[in-house]
This record gives sequence, structure tokens and C-alpha cells, in this order.
Amino acid sequence: MIKRILFFYIDGFKNMSSIGQRLWLIIIIKLVVIFVVLKVFFFPTVSSKVKGEEAQKALYINQLTKITSDKQKKEE
Repeated sequence: MIKRILFFYIDGFKNMSSIGQRLWLIIIIKLVVIFVVLKVFFFPTVSSKVKGEEAQKALYINQLTKITSDKQKKEE
């Protein structure tokens, strides 16, 4: 099913005019660049903020327990 859908879009792209193909390629390239830039600069990973394996473990445990304790407070 997914294979048929994929081939449908590939066939439609091949039968499109050259201007349409270029425009879609530009749109796809712009989207990829935007998402890569957003990910790299605005959403850094937690492990990049903390150096050392023990500090990372402590941070993860702290964040997980904070989330669960917040949920428990809301339920009460």
C-alpha cells in the first residue's frame, strides 16, 4: 500500500513540467535547511549542555522525577 502511494507521487513528479519540478525541489531544499537550522541552533540536546556521564545521568533522573511528580500533583 505504501509502495503504491510512493510510486504515485514519484510518477506525478516525473510527469510534471520542468518548471514545476524545479519549484518543488527548491521548496524541499528550503524545508530541509529550515528544519536543520532550527534543530541545531534552537533545540540543543540535553547531553550537549552537561559534560560528564554522571552529570548527564543525574540530569535525566531529575527531569524524569520532576515530570512524574508534576503529574501526581495535578491528579491530587
